[in-house]
Amino acid sequence: MRKVLCKSRKYRDVKWLNDGSLLPLFLCLLFIFPGLSFGSQDLDSQRKAFLAAERLLSSGDLKGYDSSKAKLKHYPLYPYLEYKSLQLQLPQLDSSQVDDFLTTYADSPLSRQMRQRWLTRLAEKGKWWTYLVFYRPNMGVTLKCHYLTALLETGKVEKALKQAKDIWLYPRSRPDACDNILETWINAGQLTPELAWQRVALAMHASQGRFANYLRRYLSTEQQAWLKRWRELQRDPIQAIQSQPMLAGSPARNTILLDSFKRLVKRDTAQALDSWSKKFAKYPFSKKERYQAERALLLGLIRSDHPDLMTHLQAFTPGPEDEYLQESRIRSALKQQDWALILKWIDELPDSLKSSDRWRYWQARAHAKSGNNKTAQREFQALAKERSYHGFLAADWLDKTYRFDSTPLDLEQPAINQLGKRPGLMRARELFQLGRYLDARREWQMAVRHLNRLDLKRASKLAQSWGWHDRAIFTLARTGYWDDLELRFPLEHMTLVEEKSEAKNIDNAWVFAVMRQESAFSSDAHSPAGARGLMQLMPATAKFIARKEKLKTPQRNHLYRPEVNITLGTAYLNHVYQELGGHQVLATAAYNAGPNNVRKWLPETTIPADIWVELIPFSETRRYTERVLSYAAIYDQRLNQPLQRLSLRMPPIHSRSQIAAKEPSEKAVAL
Repeated sequence: MRKVLCKSRKYRDVKWLNDGSLLPLFLCLLFIFPGLSFGSQDLDSQRKAFLAAERLLSSGDLKGYDSSKAKLKHYPLYPYLEYKSLQLQLPQLDSSQVDDFLTTYADSPLSRQMRQRWLTRLAEKGKWWTYLVFYRPNMGVTLKCHYLTALLETGKVEKALKQAKDIWLYPRSRPDACDNILETWINAGQLTPELAWQRVALAMHASQGRFANYLRRYLSTEQQAWLKRWRELQRDPIQAIQSQPMLAGSPARNTILLDSFKRLVKRDTAQALDSWSKKFAKYPFSKKERYQAERALLLGLIRSDHPDLMTHLQAFTPGPEDEYLQESRIRSALKQQDWALILKWIDELPDSLKSSDRWRYWQARAHAKSGNNKTAQREFQALAKERSYHGFLAADWLDKTYRFDSTPLDLEQPAINQLGKRPGLMRARELFQLGRYLDARREWQMAVRHLNRLDLKRASKLAQSWGWHDRAIFTLARTGYWDDLELRFPLEHMTLVEEKSEAKNIDNAWVFAVMRQESAFSSDAHSPAGARGLMQLMPATAKFIARKEKLKTPQRNHLYRPEVNITLGTAYLNHVYQELGGHQVLATAAYNAGPNNVRKWLPETTIPADIWVELIPFSETRRYTERVLSYAAIYDQRLNQPLQRLSLRMPPIHSRSQIAAKEPSEKAVAL
């Protein structure tokens, strides 16, 4: 029996193939609702049409775009075309068009971008009443200052002036957009001598002496003299010793002298120590100021490894909230391998630190070195249950197996698929597929920011299924679920890693671990310092290693290409490995901080590698090294290859002279 399914004359040819078949219903729905169609063939044609429409807009052909856009209205990235179209028409737009876009695409980062552009346009045209309608908080300081101008221009002067103080109290120059509100605020008599000095002090503490000097026009004659003396002391802080009488009677005296003393510590710690005992210790600082001065001095003594360091550390009690100094003094005791003092100071840590894997490990280590073997054994056993750097070290002490148990997320696929149909995630996926990673991440972040834990887990599995590993890793991390090792430690670019690591005879698990830590497999990763790509190569480093390897010098953008980045990154990893005596720990630290820094950190005599890692002065490099070493062990497990325990990866660290003389060991020995 054959039945007509769709009554519409247009779809009358869609009929049942046989009783009970749902195929005609599905086809009919696709005809009526083309947005339901996301087959690969359909998406490919829509992508081509999208790119063609983009080209029309790029050439300014609005008519051509308008005639072709109808077939793209159900394509996920249609909002991006509309955004580009509106930008071309910005001078002619009216508020209703902008409001329609902001309302329709409120769930997209494009909404914020459109609002910013529209507000900038309104400010340029002086349409202040409309500006107030469209303005939202947290749009940046320039638009905030335009907002305050809008309040002034629409008669809301008192409301504007109440908010001007926050604009004023900033250590650097503000954008030109803030001039109007600040001038109005100052002319209204709101700028007191105290507020003027507050901003000068902010600038001086931020080492913005030239800007502070610009601000002197707002200071009294007396305050100008204080500023002049302060700038002199910043240039030569040793003068602070003689400046106490000169600053007598100034309410800024303590602030100036404390800042000068801290700078003296950085410039000449020995001189600062001598000055403190002879002059500054007797000065009537407040309790808080005295603590800051003594703390700065102690940190200076730690940095310079002063011979009397331990005496001064034992004479000082860190504040309960001063976690940095508490940990720093334990590391100083560790450098001396004073195990009794290590135990004492670990015991004084706040519970949040004492219960961390780091200090549980060193507590067990100290007990073992102090002969408290039963206690150490018990503590190591508890810690060895953790899948972490310190957990693996504890397992090595006991010769126990590492905890690798992986429990992949067990989620219902229909729920994951349903989540993936949300417009923001559909846009993110399409942008990712088109290689527009920055916009893709923006869409992703906005789409997942308010998800509950279960939906975050679903989203991470969704990203994993797309091959978008960095989003999968970071999204799952927000849930605190750490047991899906397949998701957290992907084997992306495996063929390349195998090929390049084999070519350099270095450990493939180590290469994977570096890549995982550097970029989480984001091929377009770009650090604030300028490092690029999967293995985060600086352009100068890439140029150096390409020349050394007799390879073509890569263009900067080529470092985003996986093959180029992994080739040069693996070669550079091998380079620092060879330079530092074939020692994986030193090479790992050098990959992050540079080989010159690592050479500076080499000990005078041989020490255990776990101690050396804990004593790395840069906290970022210390954490980096720990993570890479633990990740390498996890990647051994992920690659189904024999485990190289951390104890094998971390032989003792020798002195600089020994490292320089040592020939690189074979892969099987140190890797």
